[in-house]
Amino acid sequence: MKVVAKGLSLHEAKTLLGKFGPNKLPEKKPPSSFAILASQFKSPLVYVLLAAGLVTTLLREFSDSLVILFVVTINTALGFLQEKKASDALTALKALVHPSALVVRDGKKQSIAGELIVPGDIVFVAQGNKVPADGKIVSANRLLVEEAILTGESMPVDKGVDDEVFMGTIVSSGEAYFKVTKTGQFTQIGAIAKSVQVKDDDTPLTLQLKKFSNQLTVLVIVLTVIVFIVGLISKLKLEEIFTTSVALAVSSIPEGLLIALTVVLAVGMQRILKNKGLVRNLVSAETLGGVTTICVDKTGTLTHGKLQVVNVHGDVDKICLQHFASSSDPIMEVAHDWIKEHSKHYEKIKNEFSKECETIDSIPFTPENRYYATLIEHTDSNREIYINGAPELLLKYSTLTLKEKKDIKSQIKSMTQTGRRVIGMAKKNVPDSVNKITEKDIDTHLEWIGLLEFTDPVRENLIHPFEEAKLAGIKTIVITGDYAETAISVMREIGIPVDTKRIVLGKELENMSESKVSEILRDYYEASDLPILFARTKPEQKLKVINALKSNGEVVAMMGDGVNDAPALHRSDIGIVVGDATDVAKESADLILLDSSFETIISAIKEGRGIFDNLRKIILYLMSDSFEEIVAVMGVMLLQLPLPVTAVQILWINLVSDGLPHLALTVDPKDPKIMRRKPRNQNENLVSPWMKKLIFTVSSVGGLSAFSLFVYSYVTTNDLIYAQSIAFATLGINSLVYVFSVRTLTDPFWVENPFNNIWLNLAVLGGIIFQIIPFIYSPVGRFLGIEPISLASWALVVGASLLMFLVIEFSKSIFRHHLAEV
Repeated sequence: MKVVAKGLSLHEAKTLLGKFGPNKLPEKKPPSSFAILASQFKSPLVYVLLAAGLVTTLLREFSDSLVILFVVTINTALGFLQEKKASDALTALKALVHPSALVVRDGKKQSIAGELIVPGDIVFVAQGNKVPADGKIVSANRLLVEEAILTGESMPVDKGVDDEVFMGTIVSSGEAYFKVTKTGQFTQIGAIAKSVQVKDDDTPLTLQLKKFSNQLTVLVIVLTVIVFIVGLISKLKLEEIFTTSVALAVSSIPEGLLIALTVVLAVGMQRILKNKGLVRNLVSAETLGGVTTICVDKTGTLTHGKLQVVNVHGDVDKICLQHFASSSDPIMEVAHDWIKEHSKHYEKIKNEFSKECETIDSIPFTPENRYYATLIEHTDSNREIYINGAPELLLKYSTLTLKEKKDIKSQIKSMTQTGRRVIGMAKKNVPDSVNKITEKDIDTHLEWIGLLEFTDPVRENLIHPFEEAKLAGIKTIVITGDYAETAISVMREIGIPVDTKRIVLGKELENMSESKVSEILRDYYEASDLPILFARTKPEQKLKVINALKSNGEVVAMMGDGVNDAPALHRSDIGIVVGDATDVAKESADLILLDSSFETIISAIKEGRGIFDNLRKIILYLMSDSFEEIVAVMGVMLLQLPLPVTAVQILWINLVSDGLPHLALTVDPKDPKIMRRKPRNQNENLVSPWMKKLIFTVSSVGGLSAFSLFVYSYVTTNDLIYAQSIAFATLGINSLVYVFSVRTLTDPFWVENPFNNIWLNLAVLGGIIFQIIPFIYSPVGRFLGIEPISLASWALVVGASLLMFLVIEFSKSIFRHHLAEV
């Protein structure tokens, strides 16, 4: 379509932008700093702590009150800082996605950011575009628009001149220019967005963790009530039992777990972004780690997606005329430079066409028709249709003899075997009375013009990510609309092995049921791990492949870029698009490749696996550290002995042991062998049975160690303060030691550098300093009820901590066959 108006000037656009504001929908503002701070107090755990602080104040246990207040303050500060960081990171990531639009400014069509559109702008839209503002059509060619977002009607609506189009609707076919009448909040969808702000749904992973936390809360409350009852039976002071029970409850529940989840996912998103991948939501960052099959689009991923004409086959002058007649066809625009250079009569044909020819009608290219057709009228009223498209289709409708068709098909096969892409060209005379062309005008008596031969250079250094995917147990499927020979040539040029027996053509796929496709894929997977190729496919056939894979239990990452890819992208577990994909495809995608590289997909999967590992490390560490305190306290209560640690001491341990190292684990480096594992079993819970066994083992040994040292010291010295000091040191130090064992879930700690997480090193160092201070600085010691202990006692504390470390290493060796499935 030709530009229909001059459009606004740059000056006019700037003035109108200042008057009407940016073309953005009203949206829920990110939480303010005050809101994030206030949210830290919306927890039953904080309510319990504050109640305990009030009670201890009334009981004049001011040291306990101060520590409780200190713990609430520190936990609130840590939670605030982490949630603020995550909120800022998500806001920054969202700002990276800039929808663009084609507008006419100063008589020229140009791409601008969607938010810069103003009333009065002339906007061009075509198939796959999202309408960027409300407006009235000034020129249209077979425009169909999906308005389900506003009307709920699933069928596309036919639009013509003077009809209205609305922001957020989708162009399903055709093209048009429209004049913008309303932008941003003044549009129809803007009014809806302004009146209804929908709360974001919790992700499945968040729901799973919330469920886990609720179950844990119930368990800890039950245990705390038992501690309270045992304390009463043991005739301990009521205030001592109460404050200890409350402190145990707070220390036993990993209240920082959901914050840690947000931080882990946000950090993973940032790491993926550094590798040129933009994850659109938090949970997708973790889901990436479970991918078992990648469906790759050849064009733009294995190749650069930038076509270059290398040759034409046919009369160059006729092809030159075809070029000008099809000026709106993007493929012919790519051929412009080659035609200009090789056509001797280029300028003459150009001048004659501009003066003597007029475009009457056109049929835009769609994946269904696979051609672009233009109706041209010459000055002598002679009318012709010029068609560019799939060669086999145009050959079928052409007037060539069977031998000529056979020779051209052989020529095409030779070109595609070397990785070339080909476009056929044909034309047809029609009566002067024809003003609008249809598909029936195309399917007979075409005059064959020739072929355009293109190359799409392959990307370099792709063999390594393909091999990495293979080592990681991830299967690869290449899906392309190109000829099989072209795809095979590209794959071989990259270095990817190809088995010609593992190729399915689109015409074969068309007649297969999904169950049959599932069966074929299962057979292929069982036979070998070589890539599978689907060639000459239509976009809608991708959905059949995705459904077949999903029915086989695969976790599928699928690439696409067109409007027709949206259903398959949505159906897949991880939808992936390149940076210049259509708006609809981007809306359905979870990962946007800013560099369009397959290597970026593998890097994102690697980060996803690292995220899952770090989540498990944090849970294992927090839960083991939490339950050992309950084990120690319940042990001495059953013996009717004094408590091994006071409430204020438990709260101090909770602060230095849990508060720093578990946050440092959110940024723990990935296992160097992370891509040598098979994908994890998707049916396995985040807290799996082997983790529960390990948590039980570690907390039991840790609690019994502190219990044993307390009882031994109390019996031998009859000094309660001294015995509590040893228990306090044991419970505080051991978790700071075994955190280095928790870091390597699948291997002994020495397999990789145990000190390569600088933040964990600093966290542990800080924890040790805080744990030692009460023993060397008497004011803090008196505040906590601690007194210095002998070197021999310290040796016992260190020995108990090393024992904990060895227990975890030994337990990991027992559970090795389970850990290998992580």
